Amino acid sequence: MKIDGLLVIDKPEGITSLDVVREIKSRFSIRKAGHIGTLDPFATGVLPIVMNEATKLVPFIKEDPKDYEAVMKIGEETTTDDHTGELVRSEPFVNPSPEEIHTIFQSFVGKIRQTPPLFSAIKVKGNPLYRMARKGIEIERKEREVEIFDLRIETIDLPQIRFRISCSKGTYIRAIARDIGRQIGCGAHLVSLRRVRSGPFTIEQAIPLANLRMLSTLRSTIIPPREVLSDLPELVGDERLIRKVQFGKEMIVRDLDPQTLPPFEEKQWLRMSSPQKDLVAILKSAIRRGEIEGADPEKVALRPIRVFRSQPYVPVDRG
Repeated sequence: MKIDGLLVIDKPEGITSLDVVREIKSRFSIRKAGHIGTLDPFATGVLPIVMNEATKLVPFIKEDPKDYEAVMKIGEETTTDDHTGELVRSEPFVNPSPEEIHTIFQSFVGKIRQTPPLFSAIKVKGNPLYRMARKGIEIERKEREVEIFDLRIETIDLPQIRFRISCSKGTYIRAIARDIGRQIGCGAHLVSLRRVRSGPFTIEQAIPLANLRMLSTLRSTIIPPREVLSDLPELVGDERLIRKVQFGKEMIVRDLDPQTLPPFEEKQWLRMSSPQKDLVAILKSAIRRGEIEGADPEKVALRPIRVFRSQPYVPVDRG
């Protein structure tokens, strides 16, 4: 039976995010799968994996915030901005005071601009930067705006500083460590990095890859597609509405019973489910919920923008 849903993996150190996807596909005969947000090989932690029909959910899943636990070492810079790279700079440092370090850390909170690491998956003319970096080619990288929601020091034991950070997608924690080191005056690189949250998915939900290798089935561990988007308003459709949506047709005002509609705003996403709790479609509203009553019966209210394959509709026996 085909498996549709999302699996939260606790990625171990030393393998790529794509390696995790390949192993899951091979072990459980998954036809289609992908990961949400990339973790560097040296990093560990939360890596959401979408499978089969759930791959259609990716554009609708919130990836912010991303939370990490990290350790940086000041006084040394590397080619990769982490401990796996070659040493390119070593600077002695006069022990900065804890107050000075805290002040520098806080200066990175908010919207900032950062230059991505030389070894990164960002593509320039179709080629990932890391491939060119491995050939000794250094390409000029454009600064990008990212947002740091929270940045807190946990311990200072120089030359190492342990910290937690909450940030927007696309933020390179390696670059944050590098730039903080430069502000201190001696450079720095990451020693360890662990993602503990990616959008709605947390480390408490994550299954260590080693444990997954001992399972014979994923049934008890996956999050069903309907539950992945639990933050979206839900419309439970009847047989008529489900069939209409499955043919890609819009719902007009007279198709809907206002008493069964959840609150929603204009241009908001909604999830449509069957009475059996299968995800049927992602809809986009053309008007507000409050405008349904009294509106032109022929006015378009909801448009399907992503339809999911599901089990055939079975009417609910209500006795």
